[in-house]
Amino acid sequence: MKRNIVWLVVSCLMVLSLVLASCAPAPTTPTTPTPPVVPAAPRAPTAPTTPTAPKAPAALTAPAAAPTTEVPKYGGVSNIIIRRIANTAPVLVSKSTSINLNLTNEALWGGDWAKGAAGTNEVGFFAFVGSLYFMGPRLATSYERPDPDTLIFHIRKGVHYGLNPNSAASRLVNGRELTADDVVRSMKDWFFDPEGYWFKQRVGPEERPLSIEATDKYTVKMKLQPGTASAVMYYVADFSEIHPPEVYDKYNKMRIPTDVVGTGPFLVTDYVTDSSITFVRNPNYWDTDPVGPGKGQQLPYLDGVKFLMIEDKSTQQAALRTGKTDALVGSGHAALNWDEAELMLQQRPELKYAKYLSRSPNGIGLRIDKPELPWYNKKVRQALTMAVDYNTIIKDYFRGNAALVYPVVPWPEQMPYYTPMAEQNEVVRDMYTYQPEKAKKLLAEAGYPNGFKIEVLAQSTQVDELSIIKEYWAKVGVNLVFDVKERAVFESITNGFQQKEAARSEGNVSVLFAFHHTHPSDSANVARINDPYANKVYEDTRADYMFNEEKLWTMMKDFEKYVIEQAWQIQFPSPYIYHVWWPWLKNYQGQHYLGISTLWYPLKYVWLDQALKKSMGF
Repeated sequence: MKRNIVWLVVSCLMVLSLVLASCAPAPTTPTTPTPPVVPAAPRAPTAPTTPTAPKAPAALTAPAAAPTTEVPKYGGVSNIIIRRIANTAPVLVSKSTSINLNLTNEALWGGDWAKGAAGTNEVGFFAFVGSLYFMGPRLATSYERPDPDTLIFHIRKGVHYGLNPNSAASRLVNGRELTADDVVRSMKDWFFDPEGYWFKQRVGPEERPLSIEATDKYTVKMKLQPGTASAVMYYVADFSEIHPPEVYDKYNKMRIPTDVVGTGPFLVTDYVTDSSITFVRNPNYWDTDPVGPGKGQQLPYLDGVKFLMIEDKSTQQAALRTGKTDALVGSGHAALNWDEAELMLQQRPELKYAKYLSRSPNGIGLRIDKPELPWYNKKVRQALTMAVDYNTIIKDYFRGNAALVYPVVPWPEQMPYYTPMAEQNEVVRDMYTYQPEKAKKLLAEAGYPNGFKIEVLAQSTQVDELSIIKEYWAKVGVNLVFDVKERAVFESITNGFQQKEAARSEGNVSVLFAFHHTHPSDSANVARINDPYANKVYEDTRADYMFNEEKLWTMMKDFEKYVIEQAWQIQFPSPYIYHVWWPWLKNYQGQHYLGISTLWYPLKYVWLDQALKKSMGF
């Protein structure tokens, strides 16, 4: 079974975190920005005379940004920088890489704006959120699950496709109403089109629905294979935008962006390859503002949006500095690293920002499927953990702008499932206390008084961080050597489970992402874990994780503690990332995703204060 997508989602549903290191203060606070989303951690302690465990940052809460009190105004075009879009077609590619579709097309379910900083402040929406609790209806108004293997969606009435009179593809649809037949056909394309991204890379035959049918004009019924309801709910809730079948068939599956037609808040009007995509407001959009001073007003507020595709970071930052873009936002896209943000906020103190821990804490995955390797012994892995001084790495290498997050990242919405260090068992607390002498003693007890060599497969961009681990391990007799490969070669080796001893591993977004990394069939499982307890938890929760979240949260909180103690992955601290924007971008607090994969969907809710922009000289 293709399990990657299932547990990637589960990671977003159940949110657990362990923050194990202390952080020094964030960069100097500018005079006008909104408060940081993640509160500053306490100062890193001075070198202790006796070993002490790293301290966690202060308890994290929902974003500190206050909801807007200004009544939104209509008008203006927002210029937003993104990286190059590799493919813009629906179905054929991952929705997270076809960012244009998030403005033009919509799914059945999505992130609930009213639960973010504009409303109840329960969720930050800085990265993907797959929990149904933080999501709400879009093109569907509700769903039913009459039995474990049936899903019924009630489609919203009165939703029409956007009409662009200058587009032949749009004129073909002519602004007609969305119906259940469109949803059925779209879902069949997503699940069964042989060219499709899901079909080729994500959804195995055992997860595809048995049937998808319209029982009336506004109702869609899906019969599922046993035990797949959560996986299917994830796919259809937010990952699959709906499209008109007549355009999909006539216009080569809408491979050209200007042929894309949907029900979204904007219409695409121009596309320049590797340069820009231009959108205008959909005047007949169905949705209204759900919260705040603009509650009930027609969306969107902007007259248009222009995505500028710029990959060079210095060019991106120059565009922000000079007011040519309204924001730099997005992990892996155009967000600022902590050192870049520090400089930017010194140069432009008027800018607003939100900072949060990135979603990919990294480390070293040690193969534990070979009994002849020293780290097959859990005590050896625990000794390697306590041989690293995380406090000093955070204080000196990151200047306080990082935290050790293992196995999950402490985003605001994840804090209800946070396990403080004080509640961890003695073994875990001991592991994360810097104790090189005790580490050497543990290695000797395991039969390695003189240490050993570890070869880690890595990419060239990862060597600096690994060199820090190498220095610490050398003090306890462990020689870390690097087998450096280019990215494509690295991924080919790890996807085929061919790394010799260890490999640089990409991070665990939540304990269930860590769990996703522990399943034997998953390519992200670089440690080659096949653990009976982990496998049992997977089987016990797989079918219902989207529908019985509280039960799963409890189960996975226990599993979190187990994962930490196993030390399957030796962690490296995760740095803070900054979203930065000009104050004229209103009703905005740094949000990027609004659901599982809807990057920049928040543009539907923001507005431009054009008078303020002019008064600031732009």
